[in-house]
Amino acid sequence: MTQKKTVLITGAGSGIGRALTMEAARLGHVPLITGRNRHKLEDTATLAGLPESAILPADVTLAEDRARLVVQVGGRLDILINNAGCLTVGRLTDLGDAQLQAMTDTNLMAPIALTRDLLPALRAGQGRVANIGSVFGDIAYPYFAAYSATKFGLRGFSDAL
Repeated sequence: MTQKKTVLITGAGSGIGRALTMEAARLGHVPLITGRNRHKLEDTATLAGLPESAILPADVTLAEDRARLVVQVGGRLDILINNAGCLTVGRLTDLGDAQLQAMTDTNLMAPIALTRDLLPALRAGQGRVANIGSVFGDIAYPYFAAYSATKFGLRGFSDAL
């Protein structure tokens, strides 16, 4: 039997984050799910059979939202899964500053900052951090230059941890 673990999952409103939430719940863990869209989080919570209290709407790129998550998580966290991501593809010359900033903030800065902010709770729980990368963090590919750069950075951060 597995010991129940508290798991904070970012980007849990869809895709990989939703699948991770479903698996954590299936294993008997206590998922806390976060993302920008409350309705998508509610859908995930319903599918996973989670209570309303598991839903923590937040934009992890914002310092005030991360600070609120730290308070909501409390003094102990077993697993942090940095899954939230942003992808814009195309020629680098066609990507605007806002698109570049959004990818950098979501894919690189937010996981670093959230991990930093949750370190006391992770230490208390002898916790683990899982950063969800991409194959584009291992290879560079045309039209994915900026995205690859953020995922290469995330891989470097993960290795450094």
